[in-house]
Amino acid sequence: MNGSHPDKVAIVLLNWNGLQDTLECLASVKKLEYPSVEIFLVDNGSTDGSAAALKSAYPGIRLVENRQNMGFCGGCNTGIQRALDSGPGYLLILNNDTVVDPSLIGKLKAVVDADESIAAVNPVIDIYATGAPPYFFGTKIDWANGDLCSQYRFDYVMSRKEPLETDFATWCALFMKASVFRRVGPLDERFFAYYEDTDWSRRARRLGLRTVLLPEILVHHKNSRSTGGSYSPTVYFYLFRNRLLFIKKHAPWWRKLQFCHWYVCDTFKKYRILERKRPDAAQAVLDGFWSAVNGYSGNTRLSFPERWRSGRAAWLAVYLRLRVLKAVW
Repeated sequence: MNGSHPDKVAIVLLNWNGLQDTLECLASVKKLEYPSVEIFLVDNGSTDGSAAALKSAYPGIRLVENRQNMGFCGGCNTGIQRALDSGPGYLLILNNDTVVDPSLIGKLKAVVDADESIAAVNPVIDIYATGAPPYFFGTKIDWANGDLCSQYRFDYVMSRKEPLETDFATWCALFMKASVFRRVGPLDERFFAYYEDTDWSRRARRLGLRTVLLPEILVHHKNSRSTGGSYSPTVYFYLFRNRLLFIKKHAPWWRKLQFCHWYVCDTFKKYRILERKRPDAAQAVLDGFWSAVNGYSGNTRLSFPERWRSGRAAWLAVYLRLRVLKAVW
């Protein structure tokens, strides 16, 4: 470690073939009002020349180049470890497709400094340059099926003055003490992308720590740009695959029994909704399910058997639930 700098904030950003988004994010980061920051930019095996372009545009940042795409988990872990070697007191993790308010660090730092039980804090995150509902304003876990849903009404959140406790913290824009990361540990790279932040937050909770939301819009997000948008086949695949791994790691036994039924129901319901208009996304849902049941992780994918695609036979419904039960236990 190059000495300890207790007030310094290390900012970790992950780039993968996202030059223009990353440039816009860095431009907003450069306007942050906090006086002591160091930027660690991880290029996750980009093939579009963005690493060289970013290094040329911002020669003062610490560029970490991975030879291959290690996913959100592996990329963030690499960048955070490099950042920790410089001895910061705090970490700010940002998606490269975000634009931040200049006051971001000062406001989030005040939250974690005020309460030792806080593992991490998010601001309210809205959708960049649209009138759409916010991207993140607190999310809870539906333990029966592993899904994620809104924890509070938006108007309630924005009427509050103090931080609200959340089921988990999104790593789209997350602030924490460096000591907290050392205590909780790195992201679980089996997730590759999606649910990794939910997993990390629950691990923090096991240590008696909390995740909270500051009720101010301080970050604007373009939403899943590196995976093709919020409803791309890639997103569907990882969401449906990683739900099982998350439940396996964190749910009590009786929730796992519920999950075995509802996970199969949700998978085939979503498949049938998508199969006519978006067959690629429908296939991704089934592949995510089948990959999870067979224990696939990282960026590996297993195709769902063609002969079982309808999922309507009574014997198949029972068989798939038994497969989920075996996989999740």
